[in-house]
Amino acid sequence: MPFKFGIYAAIFFTLLSCNSSGNKSTIKSDSNKLSVSSPTQKGSLKSVTPSYDNDVSTIGIGLIIVPDKFVICDDSLLNNKFKSIDMYGDEPAINIYSKFYKPDYGIMHFVCLQAAEKYYKVVVNYNTIKYLPKSKDYKFITWINYIMQSFGVRRNGLKPESHQSLRTMPSVNADTLAIPGKYEMFCPVEVNNDWVKVKFDCFYNDDNNKHEGEPCKNYISECKNPITGWIKWKDGNKILIDILLMP
Repeated sequence: MPFKFGIYAAIFFTLLSCNSSGNKSTIKSDSNKLSVSSPTQKGSLKSVTPSYDNDVSTIGIGLIIVPDKFVICDDSLLNNKFKSIDMYGDEPAINIYSKFYKPDYGIMHFVCLQAAEKYYKVVVNYNTIKYLPKSKDYKFITWINYIMQSFGVRRNGLKPESHQSLRTMPSVNADTLAIPGKYEMFCPVEVNNDWVKVKFDCFYNDDNNKHEGEPCKNYISECKNPITGWIKWKDGNKILIDILLMP
């Protein structure tokens, strides 16, 4: 398995929302009923029910993959503990959320703002700054590696700002391409700034997909002349695609 998240990779699952081309997932990402108060950009408070993929004020330099049991601190010296979390034991009572959030599957991936010698500076909820210890149990991964080591990507059709065409070149002025199947899945092959080059997964629409459960890089070469193009993976601090961690 290429996604090197240690033992936590074994529990990753596809929890991503459907796009404009349809969806084959059966687990809904809004199953968590947690509601927290989070500051809006204007400073007021609003009630937020976290989904799997949550809006954040910045996407930082990458993500921190935390272990099942972890500690969040208020300060960079790690002296003032904000909260201790056991994702499986505390899941109903967790009152914070991360960028990618599904604690009952062991997934809390926080946006990382800084990787210092002894700590990671991270975003909790929409824009709250907290700190995690920098130890072997806390894994840092860049956004590029997060995308390239995924099982696949697709356009996110639920967010209006994410609606986009598949392009022949990494430019909004390039010609558009159509995909041949009802359901959309791409294999990432290259990242160029805000764009990711992708190949259409020719097996994804098969009723009996012989590659079900495999990362796309294991078999994408078996697709004969797959549709290949570019989509934007981010726009500023907005992630525009679904990144699948497991099939």
